[in-house]
Amino acid sequence: MKKNKDRKFHNKQSSQNNLTKKLSNEKKINYLPYYIIIFVVAFLAYANTLTHGYVLDDYSVIKENYVVKKGFEGIPTILKTGYRFGYWNSPDNLYRPLSLIMFAVEWQLFPDKPFVSHLMNVILFALLCVFLFKWLLIFLKDYSIHFAFIAVLLYALHPIHTEVVANIKSRDEILAFLFAIITMILFVRYHHTSKWYWLVSALFSFLLALLSKESAITFLAIIPLSFYFFKIIPNQRNVFITVLMLVPVLLFFAMRHRAIGHQLHLDETSMIDNLLVAAPDFISRYATAIKILGLYLWKLVVPYPLACDYSYNQIPIVGLTNIYFIISFIVHLLLFTLAIYWFKKRHLLSFLILFYFISMSINSNLLILIGTSFGERLLFVPSFAYTTFISFVLIKFSKHTILPNSILSAYKVIFSKPVFLSLIILVPYLFLTISRNKDWKSSLSLYEADIRKSPNSAHMNYYYGLELMKERAMKDGKVVNPSYLDSAIFYFTKAKQIIPTYADAYDQIGLAYFRKNDWDKALAYYDTCLTLAPGKPITYSNMGVIYFQRQQYDKALELYEKVVRYDPKFADGWFNLGSTYGTLGRFNDAIYAFKKCLEFNPEKAEAYYFLGITYQNLKDETNAQFYLNKAYELNPNLKKP
Repeated sequence: MKKNKDRKFHNKQSSQNNLTKKLSNEKKINYLPYYIIIFVVAFLAYANTLTHGYVLDDYSVIKENYVVKKGFEGIPTILKTGYRFGYWNSPDNLYRPLSLIMFAVEWQLFPDKPFVSHLMNVILFALLCVFLFKWLLIFLKDYSIHFAFIAVLLYALHPIHTEVVANIKSRDEILAFLFAIITMILFVRYHHTSKWYWLVSALFSFLLALLSKESAITFLAIIPLSFYFFKIIPNQRNVFITVLMLVPVLLFFAMRHRAIGHQLHLDETSMIDNLLVAAPDFISRYATAIKILGLYLWKLVVPYPLACDYSYNQIPIVGLTNIYFIISFIVHLLLFTLAIYWFKKRHLLSFLILFYFISMSINSNLLILIGTSFGERLLFVPSFAYTTFISFVLIKFSKHTILPNSILSAYKVIFSKPVFLSLIILVPYLFLTISRNKDWKSSLSLYEADIRKSPNSAHMNYYYGLELMKERAMKDGKVVNPSYLDSAIFYFTKAKQIIPTYADAYDQIGLAYFRKNDWDKALAYYDTCLTLAPGKPITYSNMGVIYFQRQQYDKALELYEKVVRYDPKFADGWFNLGSTYGTLGRFNDAIYAFKKCLEFNPEKAEAYYFLGITYQNLKDETNAQFYLNKAYELNPNLKKP
């Protein structure tokens, strides 16, 4: 009897030891191979962007942003001003200093080297994918490692992300999502250790997410929702953490208010940027917005073809009888119903639907009008819910039975049935991503590829015309292929036909005619532009060039003075004004204007050159030689007679 009791005790003790050993082994699971695979896959998918140049908004936030180009010196200004302060003089309703600070540092260390900035984008995206995998391991601990692995691989290769990773400017999207995910991981670390520094680190990380892009504020709802669904943190502590998250939110809004004050999106947005502004009434505006939400879902499921612009009038305004509105409304209503039905059960699909809705909320144009009506980059965060859902379906379809946290070698996971099944999606994703990346090599290659996909977009036609004129018709400031000026005029004309009030299109038609030496036509189009957009600095500047070349210097002076009055940061305006002052013999005024030009464009060799010439006219040989040497250093060709 005693032996039986001893045997039972021994068996029980052995069982407990086995359990302890199993738990100990589980803690020793080596996730490093998965991290490496995910990082390498994400990096290689976008490796062909490393040789690309600046594209689209890269110019406004890097290449032509005089504050960013100041490097370290520009960082205090970046923190105190709006997103495009260094590029334009218009009111700004965006405050995203973190990515601009990174661009300033990169310009300081590697000036005018887009390779470095593209490399940073790809590395940060690969790191984001690694942290997403870690986040899934923590929050989806009741699922096997296959689930998280496939979900992140799908996310890494989904072609919808090409706009974000291939376009340097969109680093704000990557940083916002990266720091939001890190925030959740740090909160979990705080919960397990109760160490205050993990809590402070999490709050600081959330502040960095907000400073990257305003839409990170949606994680104020997503983070507590995640803790609720997956029981990571008790409800009481969840509430405590959520309340504390208001601290970085308030700090962000205080910084934003100091930089840009109160700016309303509706006052800033035009129909050229957001087609919903053109909606004739409240009903059609919301019907079109809901139809566009359906297009977002479609692009997730079928990410082809992809385009950089869908603005007016590529997506027509619709009413309540439109079939696409009806389908989108029914689908979204069904998804919302399922999310509510499964909410109390804490079902994974309920969480994914709510994650998608919340992360899309600000960009949906249902709450506020934002600066665009549709953009593939806006799916960067919501798409994670979709790829996780697809992983869930693949696991179910493959009848996967591996237990949660089962200790399997990376080899067995990679070559398992669910991962093999996922290749049906992953391989086409990889092909489409690499192929789409090629379009982003330059602005010209991008517009050449996308004009066929968005032929009814005024923006697309306008920007394609710009690139034809800049890259095809011109070289080193001279017309080398006049036929492309006619092609540019064709696309500018199409843009103004789509939007008859498109002032920029008239301005560029005027510039094209100027380059064709048809100055009377050029002035006629410039006048029309100013009728539509009074106070447009670039147009006054273009007109000033014509009057200057006609030797009507007083008229040119009048126009250039208007240029710098309307836009005091317009470097070329100051340069032209300085040239006019110099021609009229007003040398001291010319010196002031040239120095203002260099304040906003310190790399303009011609400004240094004419400063030197002006000082020579004033018999100041010391200053003359100083500025001439600086000009020759920047552009040795200026030494030539």
